Amino acid sequence: MKVLIDTHVLLWALMEPERLSPAATEILSEPSTVLIVSSASAWEIATKHRLGRLDGAEPVVHGYHSFLERLGAEELPIRADHAILAGSLDGEHRDPFDRMLAAQALIEMITIVTGDDAISSLGAPTVW
Repeated sequence: MKVLIDTHVLLWALMEPERLSPAATEILSEPSTVLIVSSASAWEIATKHRLGRLDGAEPVVHGYHSFLERLGAEELPIRADHAILAGSLDGEHRDPFDRMLAAQALIEMITIVTGDDAISSLGAPTVW
């Protein structure tokens, strides 16, 4: 199984694993699961930390790649086709980070591990 990890799930997996759902915990800990993290998550974490909306994220901002390695996750770069679809998706949800994750999941044909119902409203498959 291959999954795209939403930003809040990434942060919880690294810093507060008790906040993950039982299904998310199982998926993330399954050795055969390929964990994917979007470059958009690095952008989102850094932006929200800079704005003071993400306390305690400084170690993740400064050691992002080390944290991905510790989790055993691969990074998914943002490509033009991802960006075009993210900007074109129907739906009222305006969060650019969520729109990017939804677009990447749709193009890469992978499920997003997320507790955010707004992402599924954009048509991306999710599990929580």
